Amino acid sequence: MKRGFLVVVGGAAVVIAGLSGCSSDEKKSESTASATATASAEGGGASVTTGSGTAKVTIDGKDHPVSGSIACVKQGGNVNIALGQGMTGITAVVSEADPPAVTAVQLGNIDGVMLQYGAGAPGGSAEATKDGNKYTIKGNATGADMANPMAGVVTKPFELEVTCP
Repeated sequence: MKRGFLVVVGGAAVVIAGLSGCSSDEKKSESTASATATASAEGGGASVTTGSGTAKVTIDGKDHPVSGSIACVKQGGNVNIALGQGMTGITAVVSEADPPAVTAVQLGNIDGVMLQYGAGAPGGSAEATKDGNKYTIKGNATGADMANPMAGVVTKPFELEVTCP
């Protein structure tokens, strides 16, 4: 039981560290008149796209509302996708391969359970497809009930349909 909880917490730390590494020291070139902005980080080889793309999120068979913008960062052969903001934000990391391989998905706090998927972590699964700028990521995320972390691992199916701006 403790091992599963540690895997969940460790996976969350890896996802957060990876995404914060991509977001620090950004040097953006933005147009203030546009709702969509595109920027390239100098020297880092990153391509950042933020704006009004579209997203549909389903968790455990229920639509999950996400408010806020969509950001897609291409760097080092991966695409980092971020939806929404704050505690309701969702992140995913997929490769630029065809079809994309899913490295991590962080769904956040869903009904008291911090749900996520991490490649190689036991219990979860995920696969992705790409059509132009549209990514579909499906799988099973695992997590621990934060009110009762000793209750064991919780697994819920998810599907993300994201069109990067």
